[in-house]
Amino acid sequence: MISIMVNGEFFQNKKHGHGKLTIQLNDRSMQRYYIGQWRNDRMNGYGTLYVNQSAYYEGEFRDSKKSGWGKMYYENGDMYEGEWYNNKRHGLGLFVTVNGDRYEGHWFEDNKHGHGQYYFGKQKRLFEGLWFNNMCKSAEQVS
Repeated sequence: MISIMVNGEFFQNKKHGHGKLTIQLNDRSMQRYYIGQWRNDRMNGYGTLYVNQSAYYEGEFRDSKKSGWGKMYYENGDMYEGEWYNNKRHGLGLFVTVNGDRYEGHWFEDNKHGHGQYYFGKQKRLFEGLWFNNMCKSAEQVS
């Protein structure tokens, strides 16, 4: 069974303004909640969406989707900061893995796509090049 709680501002019986939505399974195995701006019953504007205890997104929303600038902390320790569109990494962004690798550059629909730099943390090597659908097509070692 699912429990849903809403605290915040309403306009014409819809969430509108600042508020908090909490979704909890009765066995408490999962809890998601959102704190932030609402418009017309949709997450709109700046807010924080907690997916679970160790993963959350903080940034801009449009029509209840990550859109605009935001930061995502993943459950495994990875982090992405940059542009989002329609719940996908899209535009310029920085992705840092828990092992120290780092990609900074362009994204298209959740894939590395366009110009970017990839830093291999363990080898301490930086490559700059062009990406297409998450695949490096050409690169030069910079350092």
